[in-house]
Amino acid sequence: MSKKKKYIQYPKERAILSDVLPYEIPITFSNRYLYRFLVENNICIDDDKIVFKNDFEGDDLIAFKEILKILFHPDFENKEDYKFRRIPFTYRITHKEKDFRELALIHPINQLKLIKFYEDFKESILYSCSISSFSIRKPVEVAKYSFFNDKLHELNKGDNNDFLELNGREYENLKTFFSYKQYTNIYKFYEDYRYHRAEKKYNFLFKFDIAKCFDSIYTHSISWAVLGLDPVKENVDASKKNFSGIFDKFIQYSNYGETNGILIGPEFSRIFAEIILQRIDKIVEEKIKLKGFTNKIDYELYRYVDDYFLFCDDDSLKEDIFKIFKHELKEYKLSINNSKTIEYKKPIITEITIAKEKINRLFSETPRFLIKKLDKKESSVEENKDDIEILNHKFSFYFNPDNLITQYKILIKESTVDYKDVLNYSLALLNNIIERNLVNFEKVYLAYKSKIQLGEISDINEISKLDKVEDSLTSHLVNFIDFVFFIYSVSPRVNSTIKTCHILSKILVFYKLKRKSDKKFILSTNNRNRIFKKILDESSLIIKKNSINEYAQIETLYLLTVIRELNREFRIPEVLLEKFIGFDNKKNEIPDCQLNYFSIMVLLFYLGHSKKYQKIKVAIKIYIENYIKSFPIEKRNKSSELTHLIIDLIVCPFLSTQDKRRIFAIYKNSKGVNELKNDFETLDKIRFFQKRHMKYGFTKWERFNLAKELEYKKSQEVYS
Repeated sequence: MSKKKKYIQYPKERAILSDVLPYEIPITFSNRYLYRFLVENNICIDDDKIVFKNDFEGDDLIAFKEILKILFHPDFENKEDYKFRRIPFTYRITHKEKDFRELALIHPINQLKLIKFYEDFKESILYSCSISSFSIRKPVEVAKYSFFNDKLHELNKGDNNDFLELNGREYENLKTFFSYKQYTNIYKFYEDYRYHRAEKKYNFLFKFDIAKCFDSIYTHSISWAVLGLDPVKENVDASKKNFSGIFDKFIQYSNYGETNGILIGPEFSRIFAEIILQRIDKIVEEKIKLKGFTNKIDYELYRYVDDYFLFCDDDSLKEDIFKIFKHELKEYKLSINNSKTIEYKKPIITEITIAKEKINRLFSETPRFLIKKLDKKESSVEENKDDIEILNHKFSFYFNPDNLITQYKILIKESTVDYKDVLNYSLALLNNIIERNLVNFEKVYLAYKSKIQLGEISDINEISKLDKVEDSLTSHLVNFIDFVFFIYSVSPRVNSTIKTCHILSKILVFYKLKRKSDKKFILSTNNRNRIFKKILDESSLIIKKNSINEYAQIETLYLLTVIRELNREFRIPEVLLEKFIGFDNKKNEIPDCQLNYFSIMVLLFYLGHSKKYQKIKVAIKIYIENYIKSFPIEKRNKSSELTHLIIDLIVCPFLSTQDKRRIFAIYKNSKGVNELKNDFETLDKIRFFQKRHMKYGFTKWERFNLAKELEYKKSQEVYS
């Protein structure tokens, strides 16, 4: 069958799939179902009013409008500019040693506003991001999605159930609304010919960045960048009505009216910063040229978001450029981070580059797993005692985990880098190794298993050897998991957790393989249990060491999602889970502010319908009720966190009708019998509507496919 390239016409709503969510969110969370809800009901903003078009009537229409009130505004049909001023849900992730980065999930009404903004001003965004010759990560066009309509595309759609849900929705996993030039990841720049050419051409590399860039940006400064500082100050009112003024207002309203600092996490924040930094780049280049120096001739300067790379030969030129940058950044209330300024002389090579090269060499030697096809005419030469020959193949396993750990530690020490500097790179390499090995093993091993099932192989000795091969592979993978958790546990971060889960997911999928004929597992129960136990034990150690707290929660929540993929008998001990969430056994409660929206959702997802953790589940329900009560009534609809929480709880299959009624009454601040009755009736209508038209909110409660969700996640990664 010939390959036919297919192009997908995007709905404008796709902006909320790619440009509003931080990368560091739970794997169970997405905007996929909000996106479908908006598209299927033609929900949009028109002249600051929220309008829709569908065929609902009666109870369905009442339920639909009630959902709009929760999601957007109690009076969503009226034109009210102030209703877009919303409180983002901010949460912290581990960033550096004893330091955290605060990320933000904006309110659904602001997400709807972004769709309108992108649709109206995408050309202005592209033009404003085109004036710098320094920038190496900038939007250059609206992204187009294409795929080859071939057998591989059909296979990747998954099984029939997945197909029913995902067919025709390939665009739901887009990376970004815009296509970017030239590098989507900073490490791609390090490996590119531009970087290597500049290394050869110049004697010095000077690296610097902007101190607390996003936290320091003054939102009004976008108008200074687009229109010029003096014209804006002379025509303040007029500047508010054009592209830059509207973008400024959107950024403010997404952050509850704040003008100092912009939210960290969403792609639109990076675009906002890019427009400002583009103007600064342009001014700096012009001033350097006035001094008689030209970019790409006398020096080369590259900027990736807020990281700068200056190549030059002359120390005095470097100082002049540095002074110009300091001055121009100050005009925009920004400054250079002096503590992270580094200078390299020829040979220009960073400590991280040295460490990566050593890691490449180390991992090419071990962990090693080879399958060699034997020539029947030649006898095999035994390479080590663990080699296993079976018919036409020889299986070789080599893994000394203790030695590998020692060599890895020596490598880190000699390269003078921190674990965190190369952790993601190491995990990415290990992920590639495990994927390649499992694919190769599956192809050969399953062919032999199939022949045994068909009676083509009946020799007891050969069958026994095949069982031994499976046992050896399992031992190899147990050691592999051990090493992965060793390097991961030194410095757990969200990115490294996701990469670790990606590795574990591949192994789990492999051990859950079933025969098509009878749906029975292909690999033995004993080996599958060995892998499951290893994953549980190692994950439990991480969870024991990193209990949930108000500062860092996302890092370990991913591991709960992985553990849920194991068999029911492989669950975290109740005592450990209690310690993880800070459960107070004396009071039978979870302390105030211990959990946030994300941790509540993942915990409910993990507990599911299990009867093992009843005490914890009761405590979480009480915590949810108290948590909702803690929000002032006038701010409940303004809060992004509470809005997301209520929508997810209404559709959560692991809460009873009574639980939902109680939660909904608290959220609505119901008073008196008649008001309670009306609110219960409204909730019942929403629940019936949800079953037919709105399966999920933001959390994928059921039919969750960890491997596929992690693949989608991989495509969204911005920084490694």
